[in-house]
Amino acid sequence: MKKKVSFEEGMQALEALVQALESGQMTLEESFQNYEQAMKLKAELEALLDESDRRIRVLTENGEREIAGEDAP
Repeated sequence: MKKKVSFEEGMQALEALVQALESGQMTLEESFQNYEQAMKLKAELEALLDESDRRIRVLTENGEREIAGEDAP
C-alpha cells in the first residue's frame, strides 16, 4: 500500500526531480522515467491543494453562518 505523502514532502520530491531533469546528467530513458514520476507527483499535489481549498471553503462558509446566526436579532 502506498504511503500518502504530505504536501511539503511532495514538493521536496518534485523539486528534486526537476533539478535532476535540469542537470542533463541522465540518459534519455531515465529522463522519461523521472518526467513521468514528476507528472504523477504533480497530479497528487494538485489533488491535495484542491482538497485543502474545499476544506477551507467549507470551514469559511460554516464560520460565516455561525457569525451571521450570532449577530441576528
